[in-house]
Amino acid sequence: MLSIPDFGKWVLFTAPASLIDMLRFGLSKEALVRFLSSPTPEDRKYYLGSSWLIGFLIIIPIAIILWSLTFIIPDALNSSGYNVFCYWYPLLAIINLPWNYAWTIFQAELEFGKIFWIRFFNLCSFLVIIFFAYLFVEINITAVVIIYLLTNFATSAFCIVKKWTGLENLRFISKIKMKEVLRYGKFSMGTKVGSSLLKGADSFIISFSAYCGPAGVAMYAIPLKYVELIEIPLISFATTAFPKLSKASIDKNAQQFRDIFYSYTGVVAFLFIGIAAISLVLNKYFILFIGGDQYKDLLTPISYIMIAFILYGTLLPLDRFTGVALDSLNKPHRNFQKVLWMTIANIIGDIFAIFGMHYLLPNLPVTTLLLFVAVASIVFSLLGIVIGYRFLQQEIEISFFDIFKRGYHFYKDHTLRLLHKKTI
Repeated sequence: MLSIPDFGKWVLFTAPASLIDMLRFGLSKEALVRFLSSPTPEDRKYYLGSSWLIGFLIIIPIAIILWSLTFIIPDALNSSGYNVFCYWYPLLAIINLPWNYAWTIFQAELEFGKIFWIRFFNLCSFLVIIFFAYLFVEINITAVVIIYLLTNFATSAFCIVKKWTGLENLRFISKIKMKEVLRYGKFSMGTKVGSSLLKGADSFIISFSAYCGPAGVAMYAIPLKYVELIEIPLISFATTAFPKLSKASIDKNAQQFRDIFYSYTGVVAFLFIGIAAISLVLNKYFILFIGGDQYKDLLTPISYIMIAFILYGTLLPLDRFTGVALDSLNKPHRNFQKVLWMTIANIIGDIFAIFGMHYLLPNLPVTTLLLFVAVASIVFSLLGIVIGYRFLQQEIEISFFDIFKRGYHFYKDHTLRLLHKKTI
């Protein structure tokens, strides 16, 4: 629909917008989910009111900086393509605040059906309006951004009318509650930034190598899509587990906390082992499906990278749920420390794999260096699991064996029930 320059501006609008949204909601969203999981009615009002004030206060410096840039360096912004982002993002930041708070409240209350409909309406209304606009008018970047703002405004207005946002509690503000939210939020925001770096560091470091270059990034990106794909159900399970674990933690019910942790981690761990077994058989088909025929000549070496990522994927549930458990126990600084150590280890491993190995063995093919990068991902995941488990043991007694025991019994019981039904 858009010209190449306009599409570039759209990418430069959505990419930094997503990053800043992650940072500003990371400062309050995770904290609010945790504190709203089992609050008294009085605490609920003050947590919501204080969080809303934090949300507004964060927008002010962002708006001042971005709008100032549009006056100070307009030509530089126009030539770089960031003019659309600097001009429109502050408005988007205000508009999408209500529906994001509604999402947060529903996550704490385990109302995931309502979260689905909020996101469904928000995304689908944008796509439908864009489609009809394309049929009848000429589409440019300004029209796309305005439609995007209007659909976000409509979503927020709907949530406000339904009284889903907690905005009516803005008059209930407590310095103590604000400090609690910010103390928790600064670490959860740091964890999100660290996780983002963890995902992006590999491609970023590969791109800096003249030997690997853009072709190396492209080859590495194909098996990396596998990780992005399996993270979708993992994020869903983690999102549902977090408020349940938080409630058990706030209620000081250690046994219930352990039961929830064992159930989610064990069930998802076995699920990912099953996915890995299927993926090992079909890994070459996946590479061709994602990359196309142009990767046929490199199919075998890329499949080795893919196998490393499949093994890495089996470790993800253990790593992710230890982090969720630490956040639920009101120890976000521990989760941040875990992610920080993992990020540092990953970056060091990537630098050694790309630059160190090439210096020591300059004739190694690019795909072999990329395989070392993938292996580094396995190492930093193991490190994260060990650190997370150690931190978790300091807060609550957890048995690593019971994770797999619970997962095994879950699938065994469901298999026996299914066989019993077929017999009947």
